Amino acid sequence: MNDENNVTATQTKLRPEFLFRITDEEVEKGKDNFKLLGLNSKPEVNLDYYDFGKIVNQDKKEYAKFYFLLNADKSLTLGLAISDNNGLQYKNDILYILSGNKFILNSAEFETKKKEFDNFKGVLVDTVSKNDPCDMILYKVDDINNYFTLAKLIEGLGYKIHDLQFDYILFKDFIRKDGTKVDYLKNRESRISFAVKTNFDETAVKKAIPNDIINFYYDAGDLKP
Repeated sequence: MNDENNVTATQTKLRPEFLFRITDEEVEKGKDNFKLLGLNSKPEVNLDYYDFGKIVNQDKKEYAKFYFLLNADKSLTLGLAISDNNGLQYKNDILYILSGNKFILNSAEFETKKKEFDNFKGVLVDTVSKNDPCDMILYKVDDINNYFTLAKLIEGLGYKIHDLQFDYILFKDFIRKDGTKVDYLKNRESRISFAVKTNFDETAVKKAIPNDIINFYYDAGDLKP
């Protein structure tokens, strides 16, 4: 099959339903909202793509659960729990904390920082919706692997994977530039999450793939509770 047919065949596979796709406009608005919280936190996290893929798959569990944690300087960070249950169980879950561009195994620090965040998050409760920031962002490992499959298809066309990016966002209803309204469901309104994006090496040899396939965001999974 020639390059043009390869690209066409790949494009038909690159727009499946993987949770929720989110527009750049929503991400930018969500990032602006997050900054208004005044947290001492970087607006995004850049992960080692391959290390993250190894961690979520090596124990053959069903769920990858992200939790907001609080550092000693009151900055926001992320914890990751891998397990076969869809709740947090300190004794049974495999617990990681974010360190640089990787998640490292550290159950004691996860528990400490999670409790610090739980004690702090009351100041982030929205006065209108009464929603708290979000206790857990739940993914099925199968869904994560489906996303990895998309990235690998793109990589196969000459786009070298650079890293995996999480952009912190705060969901709030707003009016788009075209005048239409973004009206989030109650379980998302005024809650913190993140948008997910794979970054590709801009210097790599590229095929003719539309920009909306290369540069797109998916927002986080199931916000709990």
